[in-house]
Amino acid sequence: MSMKKLPILALCLGLQLPLALPSQATVESEISNTFKSAEGLTDTAVSADGQLFFTLSSQGQVDIYETNGTLKDSIKLASPANKIASSPSGEQLFLTNTSTGTTTILSVNFIQKIDTTGAPFKGPENAPVTVAIFSDFQCPYCARISPLLDQLLALYPKDVKVVYKNFPLRSHQFSLPASIAARAAHRQGKFWEMYDKIFENYSTLNDEKLTEFAKNIGLNMEQFTKDSNDPKLQQEIQADLQNGIKAEVRGTPTIFVNGRRLTVGGLDGLKALVEAQRKKI
Repeated sequence: MSMKKLPILALCLGLQLPLALPSQATVESEISNTFKSAEGLTDTAVSADGQLFFTLSSQGQVDIYETNGTLKDSIKLASPANKIASSPSGEQLFLTNTSTGTTTILSVNFIQKIDTTGAPFKGPENAPVTVAIFSDFQCPYCARISPLLDQLLALYPKDVKVVYKNFPLRSHQFSLPASIAARAAHRQGKFWEMYDKIFENYSTLNDEKLTEFAKNIGLNMEQFTKDSNDPKLQQEIQADLQNGIKAEVRGTPTIFVNGRRLTVGGLDGLKALVEAQRKKI
């Protein structure tokens, strides 16, 4: 999965001090938050990314907090536990009962609000299952996933809608221009034709090729140029990006099925998540 590059903090030390020299640093501390959990607190855990905090009570309740103190949810356990640990993302909890020596793995799927208003889609507009993909037009993994989504639509022609959400990564020079071109094509009803052209050439994109693609799929070029420079179109792309950030998208492609993040890749993983939603419906 293509991930956003993080800035690297470089430290340059101009003077090496003797090891015996006492440190001149001082330590400041402050309480940033206090959590009030359920009665009988027995253990706590935090996700490796520092975004989620979990408490376990002796009554068999797990409380899930954001680290700003917001209670996201509470889960009643089917069997008692007195130890809790978290996977890096917080989407799996490991609950141990030390008296019986058993550990239960609890999957936690956070339902995200994915705004699909006005977004390009394939499938029935009112399909009961919405598969939203946050994608980058220069991501090789995003290019490879297109056939998988087409297979899914073929399997569920009446039940599944696939929605495209822009998530251009800063590390890819032509990802944002490609998103703009595709969105401009969408205004002329030819998003998916532009989508195919871009992903067929994702590794060699440039401004000239994007213009060439627009001509090849038969767009009105005057309208295409006008729409490509429309600030509202760029705002639509930024809205997708912000929606993804709020939904904790960290790389591309990231897929949600009715707001539930896909964690098991491949067609089988997608089918399992879709089937689970169809059964609920």
